[in-house]
Amino acid sequence: MPEASVQRPKMSTGGSPATSDIERYVLRVVAIADAPCELWFLDRLLAHAGVPTWPTLDATLEDLLCRGTLVDSPAGLRLASPRLRDAVLAETPVSTQRGLRESAAEALADAGRPAQAARHLLRAMPTTAQRARALAARLATDPAVGPTLSADLLLAGGPPGTADRLLDWLVATADNLFLAGRLAEAMHLLRTELAVDRYGPRQRALLLGRLGAYYATRRPSLSMTYLERALDQHLDGAQRSWTLAMRASVAARFGYDDSGDLLAEAQQAHRAVPTADGEIRLALTRAARATAAADLPSASRILQDVDADAPAARSQLVFLRVDRIANQLSLGRYTDARSALDAVTDEIDTLGGVARPLVTALDCVARLAVGEFAEAGARARLALDGPQADALTDEARATLLATVVEDLLRRGEVSMARALLTPEKPALAWPDGLQWFHLGAAAAADPEPERHAPLLRAILEMSNRSAAPLLLVPHHGPRLVRTALLLGDRQHAQILASHLKRVAGTVNNRLWQGIAHHADGIITGDPAALATAVARLRTTAARPALADALFELGRSARVPREEAIDVLDECAALYARLGATGDHDRARQHRQQLGAGTRTRNAVRPDGPAALTPAEARVAELLAGGATKQQAAAELFISFHTVDTHLRAIYTKLGIRSRVQLARLWDARPPS
Repeated sequence: MPEASVQRPKMSTGGSPATSDIERYVLRVVAIADAPCELWFLDRLLAHAGVPTWPTLDATLEDLLCRGTLVDSPAGLRLASPRLRDAVLAETPVSTQRGLRESAAEALADAGRPAQAARHLLRAMPTTAQRARALAARLATDPAVGPTLSADLLLAGGPPGTADRLLDWLVATADNLFLAGRLAEAMHLLRTELAVDRYGPRQRALLLGRLGAYYATRRPSLSMTYLERALDQHLDGAQRSWTLAMRASVAARFGYDDSGDLLAEAQQAHRAVPTADGEIRLALTRAARATAAADLPSASRILQDVDADAPAARSQLVFLRVDRIANQLSLGRYTDARSALDAVTDEIDTLGGVARPLVTALDCVARLAVGEFAEAGARARLALDGPQADALTDEARATLLATVVEDLLRRGEVSMARALLTPEKPALAWPDGLQWFHLGAAAAADPEPERHAPLLRAILEMSNRSAAPLLLVPHHGPRLVRTALLLGDRQHAQILASHLKRVAGTVNNRLWQGIAHHADGIITGDPAALATAVARLRTTAARPALADALFELGRSARVPREEAIDVLDECAALYARLGATGDHDRARQHRQQLGAGTRTRNAVRPDGPAALTPAEARVAELLAGGATKQQAAAELFISFHTVDTHLRAIYTKLGIRSRVQLARLWDARPPS
C-alpha cells in the first residue's frame, strides 16, 4: 500500500491517540504503571481484562512505538510525555482506573513486589472489592511494606465489624502509625477508642499498654504510669508478657532503681508465655542496662547477637539499628557509625519514619564528637526549622538544639546561644528531664555557666541514674566535671568522673582512657593526668576532646610557663582548624596572659590555608578562582547547602569576610 494512503493518526496533546480497544487498554495500563511498564505486567493486566494479547499485542506495541506514542527502554515502556499520560488518565473512567490498579496490585504481589503492590492498592481504596481488602490486610503485614504504607492500607480498608477483629486492627494500625513517625495520629486513635469505652478490662488494658509504649518517646514518667495501670488490669499471658517487657525497657533506658528487678520479672513472663518480639525487646533492655552501667562491650555483644533478619524483629528493627549506631558512637567507632547512619537513612521508608529524628540527632552528635561543628549546627537547624519539626520527640529536639547551641558557643556567638537557651523551659524533674541532658551539656560550654544553673544542677543530679547520656559526645564528660566544680558541687563532679573511669575500664581504648584522665586532672589539678589525657587523645578522631584537654593543660598553674605557651599555641591552632573561633580566642587570651603576643580576631589565623580541611580547601580553590557556589556544588557533587557551610568555616578559619579577601589570600599562599 502506498505510504500516502496509510491513515496514521497524529499524536494529540489534548486526548488519547488510541485507535482501537487494545491500543486504549495498552495506553491505560502503561499510564497507571507509575513507572516503566514491563511486558509481563502489561500482558498480565490485559489478560485480566479479557483483552486479546499475543500476537495482537506484539503488533500493537510495534505500531505505537513507530508512531512515537510509546517509548521503549531497558526498564520498560512509558508514554511519550507526561502530558500524554495525563490525557490518557483523564479519558479513563475512575472505575476502570480502580479496576486496573486492583489487578496491578495482585500481579505485583504475586511477583514478589509487595511495596509496589501496596501503592497501587492504596490508589484504588477505600471503595474496592472484598478480595482487594483481603490483599490489603496481607500486604500490611509484609516486612517489605514499610510502616507508612501499612498504616495507610489499614486505615483505607477501615475497621472490621467484629469486636475482636476491631481490636486487632486498632493495635496493628496504631503500631504502624507509631513506627511511621506519626505519633500524634497513633495516640489520637487510641485515646478515641478508650473514650468510646466499648471494651472490657482486658481490652482496655491492652490499649493503655500501647499508650504507655508510645509515651516513652516523649514523657517517660507518663509512659510508666500507663504501663502500671495496664498491669493492674486483668491481662492474658501474652499481653502481660508484652507489657512487662515494655515497662522494663523504659525503666532501663531512664535509670529506674528497680530496672533489674523489672527486667527479671519480664524475662520470667516471657519464658512462660513467649511473644513474637519479646526476646528482641528484652535484648534491647539488657543492652540499655549495660550502657547505663557504662559497660559498652557487653551492650555491644547483646546488640550484635540479635538476629535482625528474624520475622519477629520487624517491629523492633528500627530501635535495634539505632541502638547499634549509638553503641558504635559511644565506643568511638565513628567511621562504622557514619556508614551505619547512611544505611539507615537509605532505608527509612522500610524501617519507619520514627527513625528519622533519631538518626538526625545521632548524625549531629557524631559530627560534634569529631569536631564538624559548622556542619552539625547547619543540619540541626534544618531539622529544627523543617516541615517535620512538630514531629520531633523531646529528646531529639533537645539534642538538635544542643548541637546548635554548642556550635554557636564554640564560634564565640555567646549572645545568640543564650537567646536560644533562655526561652526553653525543659522538664527538669527525672525521668522526663533526662531527655534534656545534651542541652545541659551544651549550656555548660557558656563562659558563664552559672546563668543556666537550674538546668545544669538538674542534669548533674540525674547523672546518678545512668552513664548513658555521657557516652555519645566524649568531650561533654570533662566539661560537666568542671562545671560541677564551678557550681560548688564536688560530689557530682566525682560521680561523673567515676562514670568516665568505669567506661575507660570496660572499653579499654585510648579515647576513653584520655577522657577519664582529663576528668581526673580537672578534679585533682594534676598536670600529669592532663598530659596523659592529651597523649591518649592524640591518636583518636575526637579532636574537640583533644583540644579541650590541651586547653586544660595549658592553663594549669602547675605547668611551666614555656611549656604552657607551646601547649596553648597548639590548642589555638587546633581550635582554628575546627572553626571554633570563640575557643581559639580564649586560648590566645590565656597565651597572652603568659606574656606572648596574640593576633586580632580578624587577622589571618596562624596556619592560614593550612588550617582548612581537604573538603574546605577544594571549595576555597574553586571560589577563589571565580566559581559561584552553585558551580562549586556541581563540580564537587555536593549540595549548595554544604558549599555554604564550608564557606562559613573557611571565613572563620582564615579571619576574612569576603570572596575578594579569599581570592587575594589564596593567590598569596606559599606553593605547596
